[in-house]
Amino acid sequence: MSEHLPHHAENPQQKYVGIFIAVLAVIMAIVAAVTNQQANEMIVKEVKASNGFAWYQAKRQRSYANELEIRRIEFELAGTPSEAQRKMIEAEKAELGKKNAEYKAENDGIQNEAKADRIAAATAGHRHHWFELSEICLHIAVVLCSLVLLTEMKIFLRVGIAVTVVGLVIAGYAQFGQHTHHAAGDEHAAPATKPAGASGH
Repeated sequence: MSEHLPHHAENPQQKYVGIFIAVLAVIMAIVAAVTNQQANEMIVKEVKASNGFAWYQAKRQRSYANELEIRRIEFELAGTPSEAQRKMIEAEKAELGKKNAEYKAENDGIQNEAKADRIAAATAGHRHHWFELSEICLHIAVVLCSLVLLTEMKIFLRVGIAVTVVGLVIAGYAQFGQHTHHAAGDEHAAPATKPAGASGH
């Protein structure tokens, strides 16, 4: 066996396969890092989207409460308040109307940002899925190429290179492919934008 080991060490093909495996390991580490980054991105964006929709709903509830108060004020103005009372009530109505206008302007931005975060989360999740597939392919390729060093069977190298190409193509699609259309349906999963009881508004 001691005479057989130097033969392996001097075999140029074995050296090339070893170098290929080393390069493959580096690529695999990069893909793994990007996979983890996409997973973190998905979690962060989903949390931001949930918080955004919750904040949007809270402001809608406040706006709806103000609208009810405005209706009550209008009913009160339809009566016979004194001039001083009328001025105070109208001032309160104007303040509530101004506040609701502010809520509406803020809510438009909050809702749009929350929808964008949800789409970004879905996109990151889709990319994460494809990067995981790429990583699996590269792992298989490393194993196949390692079998070449043990068996000296070139078939393992050919298959390993083919699997490597597949893994790189998948990684390229994960990074540069269009994924947003997979997230478009998630907008419909957003929380209802009207508070309970406001369907008639």
